[in-house]
Amino acid sequence: MQQTHELSATELTAAYRTGDLSPVDALKAATARIEDKDALHRGMYVVDTDGATRAARASEERWRRGQQLGPLDGVPVTLKENTPVIGFHQSLGTAARHPRPAEVNSPVTDRLLEAGAVIVGSTTMPDLSGLGSGVSSRHGTARNPWNPAWNTGGSSSGAAVATAFGYGAINIGTDIGGSIRLPASFTGVFGFKPSYGRVPILDTYLGRVAGPMTRTVADAAAAMTYLSRPDRRDCASLPAQNIDWTGLDLEVTGLRIGLCFDVAPGTRVDPEVAAAVSRAADRFAEAGAEIIPIPAYLSRDYLSEAQLPFMAAHQWSQLNDPALIDDLSKAYQPMVEGARRVQEMSPLDVIRAYDLIGPMVSETVQTLDAYDLVLSPVCGSVTGPAESMMTEELTGANFTSPLNVAGTPAASINCGFTTQGKPIGLQIAATRFEDLRVLQASAWYEGHRGEGATPDWSRLI
Repeated sequence: MQQTHELSATELTAAYRTGDLSPVDALKAATARIEDKDALHRGMYVVDTDGATRAARASEERWRRGQQLGPLDGVPVTLKENTPVIGFHQSLGTAARHPRPAEVNSPVTDRLLEAGAVIVGSTTMPDLSGLGSGVSSRHGTARNPWNPAWNTGGSSSGAAVATAFGYGAINIGTDIGGSIRLPASFTGVFGFKPSYGRVPILDTYLGRVAGPMTRTVADAAAAMTYLSRPDRRDCASLPAQNIDWTGLDLEVTGLRIGLCFDVAPGTRVDPEVAAAVSRAADRFAEAGAEIIPIPAYLSRDYLSEAQLPFMAAHQWSQLNDPALIDDLSKAYQPMVEGARRVQEMSPLDVIRAYDLIGPMVSETVQTLDAYDLVLSPVCGSVTGPAESMMTEELTGANFTSPLNVAGTPAASINCGFTTQGKPIGLQIAATRFEDLRVLQASAWYEGHRGEGATPDWSRLI
């Protein structure tokens, strides 16, 4: 029998409806899980027990009266630290900044509150969300729930911990180059990166999105019902669309699905990762989809020539912004030194790097337009040591970043484990604005992936 912290949002609200559980019960289970696991795994920054208890009691009363606000009413949720919640301290993941209480809510926060969700607290992240790792000068090292010696990935590192352990049924991450999908892949949870602008946020920037991290695809879809509602505070947000986010049925027969193991010439994929992704593609083929191998679709190494230099310049600018940073010497110095190297670039070099992003977007979208879906690894490698910056491990094929700059939707769903027991993420992507199709394909695969690719959450440490 499942314990309360293991229940999905849909299972929790079904139990609220019958009276078998209450939102207060769910909150107590979540906070007990935090007390049991988080001293080691470092997934949480703010734990708002008092505020969450008030919200859970109010939800409990709504359910008692039959006046619940919807399918997320009373569901425990967490938000990544860079997603402001009024009164929650924000350090941006770095000891270089004096924590300051947020004075406004993110649109994401407001949508969850309107849904009646119970905000348990905020989750940890590396300095300025600047690493694909769980290492932070403020929070310490986030540790993988499958083995604390392993990395969570980043930058939504704490959100991945919270999802796997059940601190919240729904946990909000952000993604500018893979920061939802990488930690989802390394911890076996489901992570959804919506189309750029689909979920209104406050800190709009090239490729940056917010999205749900959950144990089930249905929970992510339920979250999107609210997160995708319009909010004019985000000047880059998409027009409102009438999308039935919970309509997850998909006819796989006849779909043209691209299978990608090579983004740019010369990239590499770990053999165990490639084998697991191939087995996932076989599931779709067995159901009648046409699987079409895709050769390297980028004509040059845009990641190292364009996106990484441009993002390093952005990071170096942030690290030297007195509105964000109080004492740079207290930041995670290996990250600082990595960003500092951008000073070797001339202004012309930076502009040339930015100008290459246009062709990178064009080539990415042209490829996605040619298929109903594209399957690939989330990452060419698997997780490494917990204390690592993951720079060496992430030097293989990068399947996430091109989709950020292109603004296209993508998800990570577990598709197997290595011989060491490390989770392997399958990336499911589609062309721009086809968010629902990505969720539908993810839900289909979730139901057909088989025991060997399905996480057994009872095995977490």
